[in-house]
Amino acid sequence: MPFPMTKNIRRQNAGFTLIELLTVIAIIGILASIIIPTVGKVQQTARRTADSSNLRQIGQSSLIYSQLNKDQLPANLLTGPGTTFGQNLSTGGVQATVETVAGALAVSGGLEAGALWISKADDTTTQEAQNVAVANILLPTKQDLTNEFKAANLAFGYVVGLNSNYPATTPIAYTRGIANMATGKWSENAGTYKADGGHIVFIGGNVAFYKNLGGTEATGELIESDGTTTFDIKKTVKANKTGVRFLEQDNTGADVAPAVAGGA
Repeated sequence: MPFPMTKNIRRQNAGFTLIELLTVIAIIGILASIIIPTVGKVQQTARRTADSSNLRQIGQSSLIYSQLNKDQLPANLLTGPGTTFGQNLSTGGVQATVETVAGALAVSGGLEAGALWISKADDTTTQEAQNVAVANILLPTKQDLTNEFKAANLAFGYVVGLNSNYPATTPIAYTRGIANMATGKWSENAGTYKADGGHIVFIGGNVAFYKNLGGTEATGELIESDGTTTFDIKKTVKANKTGVRFLEQDNTGADVAPAVAGGA
């Protein structure tokens, strides 16, 4: 008995319609617009947190240095390259820069890693390749800086000429771009985070992040030596402390003219 004939049934291939495809693309675009900025923000926060940790280590190293130098942190005058590199002087020697201070802390403060002075969150530097190449601060002889460190753009400024007995609210080091600003805001062109603020490490050991330092003395975020508030980082040290200087680089790695204590 013959089997009944069956019809060949063609299955339609499943697929997206144009409208469905456009809908999926739109959803992916919306998700990307949410996720990508979030990932960027997380990375930025992580990098700035690392900077805060690095500044804390710079502060701790500075206090170790002071224990070996009669309570004095790195001074405005330091010995140059040679067997006594990075030692405090009252006369002679070389004018301190952020680089030579880093060298002094490497010699007498135990802070030898050059990467601690570099920020992966640096938004303005022109020395990205040089920053990546940084390893140690000192040559193996410990008598001078490495060429790689000299070529880098350091993310932090430093206050030379301090004494560890100064008030706990006295800054030791800070995110680059604030020392010469009269507005209490970090420099858009030279600030490590542009004008988005920065960290400061204090003699008391704490590190704080500031969006800005306040627009007036009354709303200032920092404390002068007499206990009043200020938005000028230079006023945290009395003007009669003539050996105190606020040092930093610009965004090319060049040294900026030192700012004096007391504001000017």
